[in-house]
Parts: sequence; C-alpha cells; structure tokens
Amino acid sequence: MKPWNAPRLDKFCDEIELLTDERANTHPNLVKLYRYCFDTRLAVVYDAKFTSVLLSDVLLSDDFGWNDRMKVATQLADLFSWLHDKGTAVGCVTASCIMIDEEVNIKVFDFGYVSNHVNEDTNIPVKVRVGSDAPEIWEGKRSMKSDVYIFGVLLLKLIAENEFICRGPYQLDWIVIDEAKRGERYLVHECFEEVDYSNAFEITLLAFLCLNLNHPDKRPTMKDVVYALKLMQERMKKLKRDENEAE
Repeated sequence: MKPWNAPRLDKFCDEIELLTDERANTHPNLVKLYRYCFDTRLAVVYDAKFTSVLLSDVLLSDDFGWNDRMKVATQLADLFSWLHDKGTAVGCVTASCIMIDEEVNIKVFDFGYVSNHVNEDTNIPVKVRVGSDAPEIWEGKRSMKSDVYIFGVLLLKLIAENEFICRGPYQLDWIVIDEAKRGERYLVHECFEEVDYSNAFEITLLAFLCLNLNHPDKRPTMKDVVYALKLMQERMKKLKRDENEAE
C-alpha cells in the first residue's frame, strides 16, 4: 500500500476491530460484519437485511415526521453511549452512514476514525480530519466529547431540517445558535406543529449543550443525552394522551 494510504488502512483496521469486538458489537443499531478483505483492496460485507434508505435521503422529507426523527435520535444517542461505555470513540458519523428500515430502526455502518480503548479522560490523537469534525479537532484536540458535538450536528439536522447547517469546519450558523442560546428563537423547524413550546425549548437547549463551541468539556455525556431524549419523548406521549382524554 502506498504511504499516503496508511491513514485509510488505519481507519479500516480500527473499524474492523470494533465490529469484531464482542464487548461492543452487540448493539442493535450497529451493523454486523459478515466478511472483510484487505489483500488488493479494502472491502467489507455487512450482514444486514435493510432497505437502501439512508438518513440523508429522508432528512428533508415531509413524510419523515417528528416522532420518527426522535426515534432515530434516541437510537443514535444510545449507540454512542454504548460505545463510550465500551471504551470506543466513534470519531464521526454522517447522515449518509445511517440506514433506516421500514420501522424506523437504524443501523450505523461507517465512522470517521474509530478510537478503541479510550475513556472520558483520554486525549485522543488526531490522525486525520474528515471534514465533519468537532471544531476542537482542527486544533489537534479530540476526546469523547468530540463525539457529542457530532451527535449535536445530527440532532440539529433532524429537528431543523438542515436549515442552520453550513459548509466548512464549523458547519453551523452560529448567529442562529447564539439567538437560540439567548432564548430568542427555537431550532425546531416550523413544519413540526405538534411540538409544543416546552419541548421545542428543551430540544433546542439539548442541541445547544451538545454543540458547545468554546468549552467541549462542558458538553453532556452521551448517557445524559439519552436520558434527556427519552424524558422528552415520554412527556410528549403523556401530552398526547391527555389531549385524547380531554376530547
């Protein structure tokens, strides 16, 4: 292999290690490895009977409603939390690397640069930048909290339909984010009329916390994110039940 392809081989080997690690590869939202080879080319075959629908295909779809988006967000957060508990930092996940089946169950099949055998306090070496990283990576700093930022970007795409996503290493419209921080607007797209002000505020706050630009260490843990998302979903279900009983 050519020297300039070494980072690609490192990435491939790290992902193979993750997908063959019985401590970490049993999560239902992580794709299962079937075969792989690296003799003449780097290739993997996944054992997943999924449709060809990717999250990136449906982000702007009117048929991809709020409940489905929250289900995807919760599954993804749970996967990140699971991997962190097993000592794995995912590096990066994009919407084009998340498959969705007809029941809105997800499978993640590709990461930026997986780092195994790490923990919350580990300063992870930055091997390469992949273009969708947390901002601190551009300064040579990376930790599990960098994954929280990546999740925050995906959460923002889910709740705002890409409205505040920009190109470049910082990715976001920070003028809008700052307005949300001051409580002057919500990040939830106006098409989601079923989301009341309370839930819009809470999901906006959660996204903002995950996207903390200046203090990565103050981002929540993924376990905290999972808890917050599940709590919001329970509140929305209760609100719906109360509305139905009142009719």
